[in-house]
Amino acid sequence: MSSRVPASQREATQRALDQFMEDFRHLDSSQRALRGMVDSFRAYLPDRAASSGLVPRFRVLDQQAEELIGEYLRTLDAHPFGDDLDLARLGAAHRAYADVGPRMAKLADEMDQVVLDYDAELTRIGQQVQRGRHLKDDATAFTKRVADAAGSLRTSGLEVPELNGLLARTRAAATTASEWEPERGFEVLEQAVRELDGLAGQAEALAADYPQRVAKAQTRRASLRTVAEGIESRAAKVPDDLATLRREFSMGNWRDLDDSDDAVTAALDRARAALAEFDRLVAADAEWSRPLQLLDEARGQLDVAKAGVDAPHERLQRLRAIKADPEDLMRKVRFRLRDAQLLVTNNRKPGGEGVSRELDALAVRLDALRRAFDAVHPDYWAAAQEAERMQETIRAAVERFRGL
Repeated sequence: MSSRVPASQREATQRALDQFMEDFRHLDSSQRALRGMVDSFRAYLPDRAASSGLVPRFRVLDQQAEELIGEYLRTLDAHPFGDDLDLARLGAAHRAYADVGPRMAKLADEMDQVVLDYDAELTRIGQQVQRGRHLKDDATAFTKRVADAAGSLRTSGLEVPELNGLLARTRAAATTASEWEPERGFEVLEQAVRELDGLAGQAEALAADYPQRVAKAQTRRASLRTVAEGIESRAAKVPDDLATLRREFSMGNWRDLDDSDDAVTAALDRARAALAEFDRLVAADAEWSRPLQLLDEARGQLDVAKAGVDAPHERLQRLRAIKADPEDLMRKVRFRLRDAQLLVTNNRKPGGEGVSRELDALAVRLDALRRAFDAVHPDYWAAAQEAERMQETIRAAVERFRGL
């Protein structure tokens, strides 16, 4: 009967059971640690994991651990410890605990050693984990900046339609970042963080700029009206400048400007229409997004008109200068060409022969350019464009030579 079992035997069996359970906890903890390391290895460093001996070694040990854990559970079922056990059953339980426990402890030690053996890999994994954590922290910070900027705009009482699309893109990128897992690859997370960084900058610029644009809209409207009036007053001279061009120079010199008068008128009409629509929307107390766009559109059309107004007069002045002294145009190209040729000649480099031949070919083009001025009705504008192209070619050749 159990009452006849010596107390020392019962205490010894209890100690064996305690050690048995401790050996199991050790094995369970070591298995979890190694499994987590391997899972992180596969997730964060898949290429290294595929070529490393860590994963195959883990598979063997993990299988052994599963088998021993099963044996541990069966041992507990077969040999439960209790006060009603007789001497024989206590002895059998003691022997079973002492048989399985040391084997679990030994396997746990082997798993712990694997972690130590692959300490370098563990360090790399830690670095990758930290990298992912930092990127997620960055994503959170950028998302907060967008939210703060949006809150600032809402506090101002302004309706900003552009903000809706910006917030939608922020939500999508922030979700990608928060739900990212290493199996998806760092490029996905980095792309989301880059996008959030850009969106934060856009949101903050909008918060800083939009209220000021609204506050200055009427002043800007008045300024654009003044610009339009100035262009209109100068537009009256365009027909005279075109007529002078046609009298003094052949068609090739002014053909591309022949419709300048109509282009200026069309651009001014579009600018006036944009400003009129601005006035209508402001008077109707519309939200400010479209009126601000209209001011930008008017500015763009006035820039087109201004260029069209100035172009005939500027062309006339340029052509007269070239006609009066064609050699000045030639001197500028010749100086740059000779300077480039001296650079190549005095600094021999492998591959420099090609640059030298290109510069020699430009010398031939320069001679052809000079002969163009001997025509009955020279195309001075074509000559000026050719001179610009040659100078650009010389510049590119010099840069290429310096990079050899």
